Amino acid sequence: MLPPSPLHPGPDATVYRFGMRRLRTGLPGTLIALLLAPLPLVVMAGKGGAGVGQWIFAGVWLLLWGGLGVLMACALWAGRGTLLAFDAHGVWWRHSQERQTVVPWQSLAGVGLYWAHKGSAKAGQKIMSLELCPYGDVDDADPVLKPLIVRDQPLRPGLPDRRYRIGVPMYAGRRWGRELAQAAYERAPQLWFGEHERPYGYMGVLRRMR
Repeated sequence: MLPPSPLHPGPDATVYRFGMRRLRTGLPGTLIALLLAPLPLVVMAGKGGAGVGQWIFAGVWLLLWGGLGVLMACALWAGRGTLLAFDAHGVWWRHSQERQTVVPWQSLAGVGLYWAHKGSAKAGQKIMSLELCPYGDVDDADPVLKPLIVRDQPLRPGLPDRRYRIGVPMYAGRRWGRELAQAAYERAPQLWFGEHERPYGYMGVLRRMR
């Protein structure tokens, strides 16, 4: 039996704060949507009056852009705590203080990275996933881990075909892709099976950390 897991990543953990980066990159678009929402009302106020049709258009515009801006702001704020971390104990996946889990290195038989080009290779866009293969069966009783379980070809002969697949958001992969792979390797070199390219669509819809 494995020892009890700690409550938080250790002080020496390598942490990738996907949620905060998404918040920073998504904030300009959110602000633009919120600023566009009242634009027709401002224009009509400047003109000193408007007809019924213009008021209807302004109301629809306000609801459309205002609603979009609010939805974007709520999604960004709700996911601000999302992170992936590696420490001496294992791999941490956290969406919030209430929704987090850790997969201990001691429970794993293989760790690696899959990636695939999105569109043409020249575009430079990639989707990535961290592959965590346990010794035995996956823990489908953990509500945080359960959505990450996939059935795929074993990472190596003799390993199970069910494992955890954590989708790395594209905006995070561009910044941290190589560094993330290196951090996982340095923590558990005996488990690392490398980086492997797959055709686009092979990994299906990844369960990203939202």
